[in-house]
Amino acid sequence: MFDMSLSQWLFMLGIGLLVIEIAFLGFATFVLFFVGLAMLATGGLMAMEIVPQTINSAVITVSLLSIAAAFILWKPLKKIQTPSEDGKIEVGFVGHRFQLATDIAPDQPGEHVYSGITWKVVSDRAIAKAAHVKVVQADVGRLTVVPENEP
Repeated sequence: MFDMSLSQWLFMLGIGLLVIEIAFLGFATFVLFFVGLAMLATGGLMAMEIVPQTINSAVITVSLLSIAAAFILWKPLKKIQTPSEDGKIEVGFVGHRFQLATDIAPDQPGEHVYSGITWKVVSDRAIAKAAHVKVVQADVGRLTVVPENEP
């Protein structure tokens, strides 16, 4: 095991760092990811004899490739890691149209039975009984509606 070439060691260490970063740390830090990629690339360059198999060239190449990988991949990886700005989850009910069974107002919610579930129907304005409405937001057990003729 100890008689492997430097390129093989770099491959092993690079894969080990990538496994630690992805499997155990869950992309919490990108440092191990960048260094792991750089080690794999350096090992490949050494195996193809583009870079000499010396410790000095390995350290320099891994350092330069880590910096390059960080520079190129930082923003895309950070974007993947950042949660979406739009925290609203659209349920399939948004856009659903129905006729009100009772009058509703901001302080007087109504009810609507849909898919065997009784939903609380709310609006920021008064809407008369028998008016056709459209769902604009669906939350747990609650449908926010506007009159159908409004955008």
